[in-house]
Amino acid sequence: MTTLESTARSNREAGKVAPRYVAWPAYAVPVLILTGFGLVTTLPIVLMSYGVLRDARVKALRWWVGLTAGLFAIPLVGWLFRADPEASLSSMLHPAMAGAIVLSSLVVIAKIVRSHRG
Repeated sequence: MTTLESTARSNREAGKVAPRYVAWPAYAVPVLILTGFGLVTTLPIVLMSYGVLRDARVKALRWWVGLTAGLFAIPLVGWLFRADPEASLSSMLHPAMAGAIVLSSLVVIAKIVRSHRG
């Protein structure tokens, strides 16, 4: 057994890995943003936020998930108070803001992957 496998097993036994209800939404956020499903991204963001607030195992992710949720809330609020009733959230999302949301979500994913490795 290699050292990497033993540390991953010891992390799983100690309960230090991120649960699936936090990990899967973290993977879904950049995919949904980059494919143009802006409003659907609300569900994974809410699931990640709820998961990090309720589960002590992912306490280290709170700041990054909060940043991701805050960055997503800015265009969401703008979309809610829009003048054009037919505009979609993806069409109103500035490319720099989409990049910032994706980047912060990728940091969450990197931290999850790093915690799984040890």
